[in-house]
Amino acid sequence: MDYSENVQNENFTLVSQPPYLTRDQEHSIMVSTLRQVISNTGGDTSSSHWIASEALPPPDAGPCPLCSVTGCYGCAFPRHEEIKKEKKHKGVRKKPSGKWSAEIWDPSMRARRWLGTFPTAEMAAHAYDEAAAELVGKRSARRGTN
Repeated sequence: MDYSENVQNENFTLVSQPPYLTRDQEHSIMVSTLRQVISNTGGDTSSSHWIASEALPPPDAGPCPLCSVTGCYGCAFPRHEEIKKEKKHKGVRKKPSGKWSAEIWDPSMRARRWLGTFPTAEMAAHAYDEAAAELVGKRSARRGTN
């Protein structure tokens, strides 16, 4: 189901979203509101009200199907989709091809050591963890604590 076009209201019935405002309509509303806020001294607001009323279609007589508010204009604005961030793993990065690469700093070589390319970030992180454990083992063997 495409959630960008159909939304459930409080009765869990599908309701189509109202059409989004154009960029010019949004700009006109913002300018009108700012002009009203700056110039308003608590007096008559009808002078700047006509700008917003021209930019927006008149609200339906009933409440908004999305937020249940009568005369709602806010639901016509586009919703920002939540971007799912990928989990970061030490020594792992995503290549432009979509695969994942892993590398680790090797102090004995004083350079980064390439661990390979992997289809998933978890596999690359596992390779990094194994290499790190190997390096710790080498270091402790040199010190005689193994």
